[in-house]
Amino acid sequence: MSMTITEFAKDSRIPKRVLRYLNREGIIEDPLGQEDWIGLQFLEKVWGRKDVLRPQVTKLSMKDRLSFIRTADLSTKWERYAYTRFRNQRDGKSLAMQIVVEEIEITFGFILNNQQIKSLYKVRNRAQVARHREKNISKKQNDPLLLSANK
Repeated sequence: MSMTITEFAKDSRIPKRVLRYLNREGIIEDPLGQEDWIGLQFLEKVWGRKDVLRPQVTKLSMKDRLSFIRTADLSTKWERYAYTRFRNQRDGKSLAMQIVVEEIEITFGFILNNQQIKSLYKVRNRAQVARHREKNISKKQNDPLLLSANK
């Protein structure tokens, strides 16, 4: 019985993107062999379980964990890259959308279409909101009036 990654992904809990990654890394073949099939059946049994994820995530520093969580739902590398660029921009200095678009196009080797640019605006807004919230939390933690009121 020979099955391709695409066919397997249709009924699997494991996303096709992950299966493609495993294939690129040489962990599984396409089409899947018997050994691949057995390994993927095992992986499906533990996929997404907190008891399996927790020890993996604890190996990351707190800074890396927070970064990972913030960008976990961004499905592409270029979106995560853009989020990080917008998130790390310094106060008072504006990072132009066109600069990030050009960086993505050069770094990742493709031209962003209109839908991807719309997505990029959402990523930018999300990063700006996160920066703003972090800034407000920092101000509250350092405000002497708030500190004395909590005593």
